[in-house]
Amino acid sequence: MTARLPDGRTPRGLRADGMVRTTGFVQVGRVPISSGVWPALAGLLAALPFGPSWLPIACAAAGFALWEVWTRYVQPCSWAVNLDSAAASELRAGDWFRPYGGIGPAAQVARAQPAPGDLLHVALRGGRELTLSPDYRVRRVRLRN
Repeated sequence: MTARLPDGRTPRGLRADGMVRTTGFVQVGRVPISSGVWPALAGLLAALPFGPSWLPIACAAAGFALWEVWTRYVQPCSWAVNLDSAAASELRAGDWFRPYGGIGPAAQVARAQPAPGDLLHVALRGGRELTLSPDYRVRRVRLRN
């Protein structure tokens, strides 16, 4: 059972255990700002004290290009937008969420059912299983690719 996006595609960065690597974003409201801004900014700032005036722009572009190659080919990642925060007990089959807080990998719920000791057993698509407190807050996400 493989994790799928709503349109049927397999998410980029899907691992064998069902977890999906995601790129970092600074999120302002519902507007994600790509983490590719940071290597671009680093390239720009590193080149400011040197040489011609066009060099910072070229270094910023190179920094962003390297980030893009890294997240697309070397360590593939999906872009994810954080949605609402919810109790783990509200998870339903097909929901995408971040099991470890507001950042990090995402996973798709295969099923969620009560477990002994007032816990919640969450099976993920791909085979990984988690046992969480029903009150544990998770961040739902929407994968963009």
